[in-house]
Amino acid sequence: MKKVFFREVVWFFTVLLFSVPLSFVFLFFLRLTSSGPTLNEVEKVFTLQLFLIGIIVMFVCVYVVRLIVIGIKYLVVGKQDTKQP
Repeated sequence: MKKVFFREVVWFFTVLLFSVPLSFVFLFFLRLTSSGPTLNEVEKVFTLQLFLIGIIVMFVCVYVVRLIVIGIKYLVVGKQDTKQP
């Protein structure tokens, strides 16, 4: 039981680590631009909120991909060999 718990904790922090740079990609695809050379306070808050939304979305997406891979391993390999390293 401890092994499963610690593996999930490691996966949690790994996914959290991957979700931060992927949220920058999320913001890049939105192509937000300012009307002036600098951002005003409202634009700064809005950009920060979108960054946090991007982190949450990417966190969920990476976890969904992980679950899909585990499901495919289960279907292809079988029940006995689905343990992750």
